[in-house]
Amino acid sequence: MPDDRKLPNDDGLPTEEVEIEFLDDEVEGEVIEEEPTGVEPVSKETQEDEAASLKAELDQVRDIYLRKLAEFDNFRKRVDREREDYRQAGVEAMVRDLLPVLDNFERALEHAEDDSGALLQGVEMISRQLWDTLERRGVKEINPVGEEFDPELHEAVQRVEDDKLQPGSVAWVMLKGYAMGDRLIRPAMVGVAVEPGSDSDGGGGGP
Repeated sequence: MPDDRKLPNDDGLPTEEVEIEFLDDEVEGEVIEEEPTGVEPVSKETQEDEAASLKAELDQVRDIYLRKLAEFDNFRKRVDREREDYRQAGVEAMVRDLLPVLDNFERALEHAEDDSGALLQGVEMISRQLWDTLERRGVKEINPVGEEFDPELHEAVQRVEDDKLQPGSVAWVMLKGYAMGDRLIRPAMVGVAVEPGSDSDGGGGGP
Protein backbone atom coordinates (compact mmCIF):
# COMPACT_ATOMS: atom_id res chain seq x y z
CA MET A 1 0.00 0.00 0.00
CA PRO A 2 1.25 3.58 -0.58
CA ASP A 3 2.96 5.44 2.20
CA ASP A 4 2.46 9.26 2.00
CA ARG A 5 4.84 10.18 4.81
CA LYS A 6 7.20 13.10 4.25
CA LEU A 7 10.85 12.63 5.08
CA PRO A 8 12.90 15.52 6.57
CA ASN A 9 16.07 16.69 4.90
CA ASP A 10 19.33 17.61 6.61
CA ASP A 11 17.83 20.97 7.69
CA GLY A 12 14.93 19.30 9.42
CA LEU A 13 12.51 20.52 6.79
CA PRO A 14 10.18 18.17 5.04
CA THR A 15 11.08 17.15 1.51
CA GLU A 16 8.92 16.27 -1.42
CA GLU A 17 6.51 13.48 -0.95
CA VAL A 18 7.86 10.06 -1.87
CA GLU A 19 5.39 7.35 -2.59
CA ILE A 20 6.61 3.90 -1.60
CA GLU A 21 4.60 0.92 -2.61
CA PHE A 22 5.23 -2.50 -1.00
CA LEU A 23 4.44 -5.61 -2.96
CA ASP A 24 3.81 -9.00 -1.42
CA ASP A 25 6.47 -11.60 -2.40
CA GLU A 26 3.96 -14.42 -2.40
CA VAL A 27 0.87 -14.52 -4.52
CA GLU A 28 -1.87 -15.88 -2.38
CA GLY A 29 -3.41 -19.08 -3.68
CA GLU A 30 -1.14 -19.31 -6.74
CA VAL A 31 0.80 -22.60 -7.32
CA ILE A 32 3.94 -22.46 -9.49
CA GLU A 33 4.43 -25.64 -11.51
CA GLU A 34 7.86 -26.83 -12.72
CA GLU A 35 8.34 -26.98 -16.44
CA PRO A 36 8.79 -30.51 -17.79
CA THR A 37 12.45 -31.42 -18.65
CA GLY A 38 11.62 -33.93 -21.40
CA VAL A 39 13.66 -36.76 -19.69
CA GLU A 40 11.67 -39.80 -18.78
CA PRO A 41 12.65 -41.68 -15.62
CA VAL A 42 14.70 -44.86 -16.20
CA SER A 43 13.39 -48.05 -14.71
CA LYS A 44 15.49 -50.30 -12.53
CA GLU A 45 15.29 -53.11 -15.09
CA THR A 46 16.68 -50.82 -17.80
CA GLN A 47 19.53 -49.75 -15.55
CA GLU A 48 20.39 -53.38 -14.81
CA ASP A 49 20.33 -54.24 -18.51
CA GLU A 50 22.66 -51.36 -19.34
CA ALA A 51 25.01 -52.33 -16.52
CA ALA A 52 25.10 -55.94 -17.75
CA SER A 53 25.79 -54.76 -21.31
CA LEU A 54 28.64 -52.51 -20.15
CA LYS A 55 30.11 -55.33 -18.07
CA ALA A 56 30.01 -57.66 -21.10
CA GLU A 57 31.79 -55.05 -23.24
CA LEU A 58 34.38 -54.54 -20.50
CA ASP A 59 35.00 -58.29 -20.26
CA GLN A 60 35.41 -58.48 -24.04
CA VAL A 61 37.90 -55.60 -24.06
CA ARG A 62 39.82 -57.19 -21.17
CA ASP A 63 39.94 -60.52 -23.03
CA ILE A 64 41.25 -58.83 -26.19
CA TYR A 65 43.87 -56.97 -24.15
CA LEU A 66 45.11 -60.15 -22.43
CA ARG A 67 45.31 -62.03 -25.76
CA LYS A 68 47.25 -59.17 -27.38
CA LEU A 69 49.55 -59.02 -24.36
CA ALA A 70 50.25 -62.77 -24.65
CA GLU A 71 50.84 -62.46 -28.40
CA PHE A 72 53.31 -59.61 -27.84
CA ASP A 73 55.14 -61.59 -25.15
CA ASN A 74 55.44 -64.59 -27.49
CA PHE A 75 56.65 -62.29 -30.28
CA ARG A 76 59.29 -60.79 -27.99
CA LYS A 77 60.53 -64.23 -26.95
CA ARG A 78 60.66 -65.38 -30.58
CA VAL A 79 62.68 -62.31 -31.56
CA ASP A 80 65.08 -62.92 -28.66
CA ARG A 81 65.53 -66.56 -29.72
CA GLU A 82 66.14 -65.61 -33.35
CA ARG A 83 68.63 -62.94 -32.32
CA GLU A 84 70.49 -65.46 -30.16
CA ASP A 85 70.41 -68.03 -32.99
CA TYR A 86 71.89 -65.48 -35.41
CA ARG A 87 74.60 -64.57 -32.92
CA GLN A 88 75.39 -68.23 -32.25
CA ALA A 89 75.47 -69.00 -35.98
CA GLY A 90 77.93 -66.17 -36.52
CA VAL A 91 80.23 -67.44 -33.76
CA GLU A 92 80.01 -71.01 -35.10
CA ALA A 93 80.92 -69.84 -38.59
CA MET A 94 83.96 -68.03 -37.22
CA VAL A 95 85.04 -71.10 -35.23
CA ARG A 96 84.52 -73.36 -38.25
CA ASP A 97 86.81 -71.10 -40.31
CA LEU A 98 89.50 -71.22 -37.60
CA LEU A 99 89.55 -75.01 -37.22
CA PRO A 100 91.75 -75.63 -40.31
CA VAL A 101 94.25 -73.16 -38.86
CA LEU A 102 94.28 -75.16 -35.63
CA ASP A 103 94.69 -78.38 -37.63
CA ASN A 104 97.73 -76.96 -39.42
CA PHE A 105 99.29 -75.89 -36.14
CA GLU A 106 98.89 -79.41 -34.77
CA ARG A 107 100.42 -80.95 -37.91
CA ALA A 108 103.34 -78.56 -37.71
CA LEU A 109 103.93 -79.48 -34.08
CA GLU A 110 103.74 -83.20 -34.82
CA HIS A 111 106.47 -82.91 -37.46
CA ALA A 112 108.68 -80.68 -35.35
CA GLU A 113 108.83 -82.67 -32.10
CA ASP A 114 112.60 -83.14 -32.42
CA ASP A 115 113.14 -79.39 -32.79
CA SER A 116 113.64 -77.51 -29.53
CA GLY A 117 114.43 -74.16 -31.08
CA ALA A 118 112.67 -70.81 -30.68
CA LEU A 119 110.57 -71.39 -33.80
CA LEU A 120 108.92 -74.47 -32.29
CA GLN A 121 108.29 -72.66 -29.04
CA GLY A 122 106.69 -69.80 -30.92
CA VAL A 123 104.42 -72.14 -32.87
CA GLU A 124 103.42 -73.92 -29.66
CA MET A 125 102.60 -70.60 -28.00
CA ILE A 126 100.46 -69.40 -30.93
CA SER A 127 98.67 -72.76 -31.12
CA ARG A 128 97.94 -72.65 -27.37
CA GLN A 129 96.64 -69.06 -27.58
CA LEU A 130 94.34 -69.98 -30.45
CA TRP A 131 92.97 -73.00 -28.62
CA ASP A 132 92.50 -71.03 -25.39
CA THR A 133 90.49 -68.44 -27.33
CA LEU A 134 88.23 -71.11 -28.82
CA GLU A 135 87.89 -72.85 -25.48
CA ARG A 136 86.67 -69.63 -23.84
CA ARG A 137 83.97 -69.54 -26.51
CA GLY A 138 82.77 -72.97 -25.36
CA VAL A 139 84.50 -75.03 -28.05
CA LYS A 140 85.24 -78.64 -27.05
CA GLU A 141 87.49 -81.14 -28.77
CA ILE A 142 86.15 -84.49 -30.00
CA ASN A 143 88.98 -87.02 -30.02
CA PRO A 144 87.20 -90.37 -29.59
CA VAL A 145 90.04 -92.91 -29.86
CA GLY A 146 88.92 -96.14 -28.17
CA GLU A 147 85.34 -94.92 -27.74
CA GLU A 148 82.28 -96.47 -29.35
CA PHE A 149 81.48 -95.08 -32.77
CA ASP A 150 78.72 -92.46 -32.60
CA PRO A 151 77.27 -91.46 -35.99
CA GLU A 152 75.99 -88.20 -34.49
CA LEU A 153 79.52 -87.11 -33.52
CA HIS A 154 81.82 -89.15 -35.78
CA GLU A 155 82.20 -89.69 -39.49
CA ALA A 156 83.66 -93.08 -40.47
CA VAL A 157 86.19 -92.80 -43.30
CA GLN A 158 87.73 -96.27 -43.03
CA ARG A 159 87.19 -99.73 -41.49
CA VAL A 160 90.10 -101.18 -39.57
CA GLU A 161 90.46 -104.96 -39.08
CA ASP A 162 92.02 -105.52 -35.68
CA ASP A 163 91.26 -108.42 -33.34
CA LYS A 164 92.64 -106.41 -30.40
CA LEU A 165 90.00 -103.72 -30.70
CA GLN A 166 86.36 -103.93 -29.82
CA PRO A 167 84.33 -104.05 -33.04
CA GLY A 168 82.49 -100.78 -33.55
CA SER A 169 85.01 -98.75 -31.57
CA VAL A 170 87.11 -95.91 -32.96
CA ALA A 171 90.52 -97.27 -33.95
CA TRP A 172 92.12 -93.95 -34.91
CA VAL A 173 91.23 -90.31 -35.61
CA MET A 174 92.23 -88.78 -38.91
CA LEU A 175 90.76 -85.37 -38.06
CA LYS A 176 89.51 -84.25 -34.68
CA GLY A 177 85.95 -83.08 -34.29
CA TYR A 178 84.72 -80.04 -32.42
CA ALA A 179 81.52 -79.04 -30.68
CA MET A 180 80.32 -75.76 -29.25
CA GLY A 181 77.97 -76.20 -26.36
CA ASP A 182 75.45 -78.79 -27.49
CA ARG A 183 75.95 -78.02 -31.21
CA LEU A 184 78.32 -80.00 -33.43
CA ILE A 185 80.72 -77.78 -35.38
CA ARG A 186 82.59 -80.54 -37.17
CA PRO A 187 82.37 -84.34 -36.77
CA ALA A 188 85.52 -86.30 -36.04
CA MET A 189 86.74 -88.25 -39.07
CA VAL A 190 87.68 -91.70 -37.78
CA GLY A 191 88.58 -95.26 -38.63
CA VAL A 192 86.27 -97.86 -37.07
CA ALA A 193 87.39 -101.27 -35.86
CA VAL A 194 85.77 -104.35 -37.41
CA GLU A 195 86.33 -108.07 -36.97
CA PRO A 196 89.06 -109.53 -39.17
CA GLY A 197 87.71 -111.07 -42.38
CA SER A 198 84.68 -108.78 -42.54
CA ASP A 199 84.00 -106.43 -45.45
CA SER A 200 86.74 -103.82 -45.21
CA ASP A 201 85.89 -101.38 -47.98
CA GLY A 202 86.40 -97.79 -46.98
CA GLY A 203 82.78 -96.59 -46.85
CA GLY A 204 82.24 -93.22 -45.27
CA GLY A 205 78.76 -93.58 -43.82
CA GLY A 206 79.39 -95.81 -40.80
CA PRO A 207 81.29 -98.79 -39.38
